[in-house]
Amino acid sequence: MKPRQRYRELLAWLDSEKTLSLAEIAERFAISKMTAHRDLEILEQRQLLKRIHGGVAVLNREASQLVSAVSQGNHFGCMICRRPASQNLLYSMTLANGEQRQACCPHCGIYAHLSLGDSIVTAMTADYLFGHPHPVQNSYFILGSMVAPCCTPSMLTFECEDMARRFQLGFGGIIGRFNAALDFLRLAMRISGDGNVCCHCVGGNKQEGGGEAIT
Repeated sequence: MKPRQRYRELLAWLDSEKTLSLAEIAERFAISKMTAHRDLEILEQRQLLKRIHGGVAVLNREASQLVSAVSQGNHFGCMICRRPASQNLLYSMTLANGEQRQACCPHCGIYAHLSLGDSIVTAMTADYLFGHPHPVQNSYFILGSMVAPCCTPSMLTFECEDMARRFQLGFGGIIGRFNAALDFLRLAMRISGDGNVCCHCVGGNKQEGGGEAIT
């Protein structure tokens, strides 16, 4: 397993368990305690977790970054289309080099994953109804609903499956997890005639006067 993949799985596991011991990490990933120690040191330097005696604990730094980005108001610009975002749509990512990037909505966030791939180590999104930040891997996506508050096709995220299903009953769309969202946008890009660039993101970028979308 490549280090970046191990980092992603470790952070997702830590988010679920809140604390992990060095021995547990070494056993799960079949690595030495020294390698596990180096991994934790790297992730702590990137402020993605905090080390404690004999192990590591979750550091919900991205949630605060989500709120911080919202507080910038109209000064905040999506990395894809330069649009501003509300707390209920914002999508925040941590890159492998420790850089923090934000998107205006899950649509642009998923496009960033398709564009940057393994360069994105972790990502947080917001619950569309309540604005609660949570890991993207734990989110329930409503894909292609009638509600399109930002980029299209609409992609909205929910922390709770039950609330996602209630929303679906009223406004349509497909419920899926992270991989389904990736496939959904890939298909939308193929249908639009360009399998590599999202015409909706590029169009929004030009309309708002921002720079070019990432490729």
